[in-house]
Amino acid sequence: MEKTELSKDQLKVLKASFDAFDKDKTGSIPTDVVGTILELLGHTLSEEELEDVIDEYDEDESGQLEFNEFVQLASNYVEPEEDYDALRKELREVFMMYDKEAKGFIPVDSFKQILRELDGAVPEEELDDIVDEIDADGSGTVDFEEFMEVMTDRDPNKES
Repeated sequence: MEKTELSKDQLKVLKASFDAFDKDKTGSIPTDVVGTILELLGHTLSEEELEDVIDEYDEDESGQLEFNEFVQLASNYVEPEEDYDALRKELREVFMMYDKEAKGFIPVDSFKQILRELDGAVPEEELDDIVDEIDADGSGTVDFEEFMEVMTDRDPNKES
């Protein structure tokens, strides 16, 4: 598998994904969430493939990956030359699959259900933490801009 040279936007997406699972802000994530993150990025690995990948990048066998190890691992799965507009379009399509009535938001319960479907092993407390981070305004819903901000680590109201 060939590594992709990552753009700033791709690194931001990976950092946002990493941070969402680094609940205690320790600078590392448990290896058991790597599969979930890769699924969120559009790559589903078998248990065996996932174990092989984790073994390769968790060299000290700590059961944790630091951000730089995670980036090295994830660079094998990120599509080359994905720009922000293309990423936004892809994420909009995912979002719209769950916003069937085109209201512009999905209930946090739907978002939690998406995460459960991706990885049934994520503890409920972790799902709550992810939702708390995404639902920044406390509305009980996740609108597309909140979704984008978390997925790309960009605030649409700020100039880049």
